[in-house]
Amino acid sequence: MNGNFGHSPQPVFTVDSAGGHPKQDLYYHQQLPRPPVPCWTFPPARDEMKKRGWGTMNKGIVWVLILILLLVFAALGLGAYQILRLQTEMQRLTQEIPAQMQSPAPQKQVGLYPAELNKNKQNSAAHLIGCADQSKSSGTLKWEAKFGDAFTEGVKYINGGLLVNKTGLYFVYSRVEFISPKCNSRDSYTHIMSRQRNGHNRRIMEDHQEGICTVGSKHPWMTSSHLGSLQHLRQSDWLFVNVSHPHLISKNYHNNYFGLFKIN
Repeated sequence: MNGNFGHSPQPVFTVDSAGGHPKQDLYYHQQLPRPPVPCWTFPPARDEMKKRGWGTMNKGIVWVLILILLLVFAALGLGAYQILRLQTEMQRLTQEIPAQMQSPAPQKQVGLYPAELNKNKQNSAAHLIGCADQSKSSGTLKWEAKFGDAFTEGVKYINGGLLVNKTGLYFVYSRVEFISPKCNSRDSYTHIMSRQRNGHNRRIMEDHQEGICTVGSKHPWMTSSHLGSLQHLRQSDWLFVNVSHPHLISKNYHNNYFGLFKIN
């Protein structure tokens, strides 16, 4: 095998060291060329630098991964807190719903208004319809308060009148229908609503009309009267309706009515 190391090979002589020339033998061995040191016996400086660089990079990646994990855990914790807060709020709102709103049973309705809209609040309303039993002398109309579309809630019906149980603003109304088989020159009608308070009567609404038919006509005539207004009523006020000719009130009872309802 040929190799070029940059110098010519020198001869090698075998010398017997027993000849008594130690110095000469030492000098000869010092002059001999030494074999080259293999390059792989010691790690190069470049590899050492590379290893040091990779170690620094590995530490940086570890810190980045730790920070990412911390952010993930923080996000999970915040989400769990929000869910818990929403559940607590839903439980609070559920407890505040009134018991009557949670009940699946439908509420009973009587007449024009429900019998019970709120357990803590009673309605004040009434609607009365015409009655066949009318007195010709007093002029105060009698009404039906229990059958058909008639009802009373928070208001009492006593002897043709409505007794108010709560002070407040009310809308009060009445309608009557008159029918006569013939026309007389003196035919007229008066429709009055009165209020009795502390034993004193006062007219709060009135309708009066004359000349409602042609004199001498043999045909029956019919007319109607409407009353309605807002009234501030007090507790124990009594309302009633009077007409001039009770015997002329029509027998169509649903066309004759009297009522009220509380606004506030």
